[in-house]
Formats: sequence, structure tokens, C-alpha cells
Amino acid sequence: MRNAIICSYDSFNWRRYSRPWVCRMTERGGYDFDSPIGTYTGAERGEAGDLVVFEPSEGVVYGFGRKDYRGNNTQVRHAIWDGEKFVPCDKLGRVK
Repeated sequence: MRNAIICSYDSFNWRRYSRPWVCRMTERGGYDFDSPIGTYTGAERGEAGDLVVFEPSEGVVYGFGRKDYRGNNTQVRHAIWDGEKFVPCDKLGRVK
């Protein structure tokens, strides 16, 4: 599969929430932001859009979310690509 949507977001207050992000997870559960592996399709100013992973690899754990600048509602989630879809898991890839 070429590109896959890991999460969709409604429009949001861009002054409160960051632009959604996605990264690969390391084997030890760390976040690897060194290489861009996806993009958010919404505009910079809080437009609704999809968080897309470019060419997801089977068995790879991805971390994604968005920061709440007030600190009350920061979202961090994890999913593993099973070859067809993203399955929720923890940061080490253990399916929930």
C-alpha cells in the first residue's frame, strides 16, 4: 500500500493545539523523528485533515498525536501496521 491514513482530525483551535504529527517508534519505545514518514493534509491554521503515513511497513509501530499547549489534553497514541490497517497498540507494539 502506498499511503495510509492513521488518524483523521476535525478542525481545531490552532492556538491551543499543535499540528498533528507522526513518527516511527524505536525498538526500545523511543520516538524517531529523524526521517519524515508522513504528513498532515490540513492547513497550518487548524483545518480538518488526515494524518497520512507514506508506505507503511508491516510490523512497524508508529507514534502519533498532537500537543495541547495548555497541557490538559495532549494526545499521544500508537498503532502497528498489520499489512492492511493500523491496529492500536502500546509504544512497544503490544496490541491492546
